[in-house]
Amino acid sequence: MIDMPIPLRAIDSDAHGQARPGLPEAALVILAQEVILRLARWAAETAPQRKIIVPPRVEPDIDSLCAALTGLESMAASRHIMAAHREGATHEELCLYHIGAAATRLGELWEEDRISLRDMALAAGRMLNLLRDLRALAPPFEPRGSRCALFATVPGETHVLGVTMAADIFRDHGWDVDLRLERSERELSEIVRKGAYPIVGLSASSVERVRALARVILELRIVAPKILIFVSGYIAKLEPDIAIRVGADGAAWKMDDCEAEMERLHAMLPGIMVRG
Repeated sequence: MIDMPIPLRAIDSDAHGQARPGLPEAALVILAQEVILRLARWAAETAPQRKIIVPPRVEPDIDSLCAALTGLESMAASRHIMAAHREGATHEELCLYHIGAAATRLGELWEEDRISLRDMALAAGRMLNLLRDLRALAPPFEPRGSRCALFATVPGETHVLGVTMAADIFRDHGWDVDLRLERSERELSEIVRKGAYPIVGLSASSVERVRALARVILELRIVAPKILIFVSGYIAKLEPDIAIRVGADGAAWKMDDCEAEMERLHAMLPGIMVRG
């Protein structure tokens, strides 16, 4: 699998991948690398555990999906995935046997020097968008309550005062906030999987935390695809487009803006959360 970093020029809302000012190139390199590597490794590690006796409902056309992910037409990959869904592919199959397998194939093409850095950048951004958009197809779950949230620092983050104060302020304003500090990616994944939180807020203080932020968001999208993810902390001031770049649902730096964004996400819950 690929070990070389991949410069991600941008991840924009319509998946065109056009260059934007903001994060330094080193941080974008790390972000793109985490998207491709994490998805490819997840697919490789997960498939044998499934022990599927029958093939997927829809045979994936990985070469065509890779072409759509790296091509000029921004919505081609989305149309490809939705066509597979209409043919009967489940959310899990789309993530594992289509998107995850495409990430693996793109890694192989990169090792063979058959695709460019730009191709990898476009694919990384589009796969993040696909994972976020596919949550409507995920199986329903029963959230613990619409006005509750998990607040957590990203793995490796040592600045905890801001998120701790934010948790207290939100509690004062009627939110049920569960605060978890200095947890590993594996621990956060398990907490979210078992906790049934409708919203997860992740705090990061610098661009050095981009790798951890991208990795944990991908992990949470996999284990709990219906959750809404909010990014806060100083990184949201340094990079106003951080939510778009890492596939989150919102981001803010100032407390008033954080509260407004959380209220916006809360208002989205009835249309996203499907109670069993």
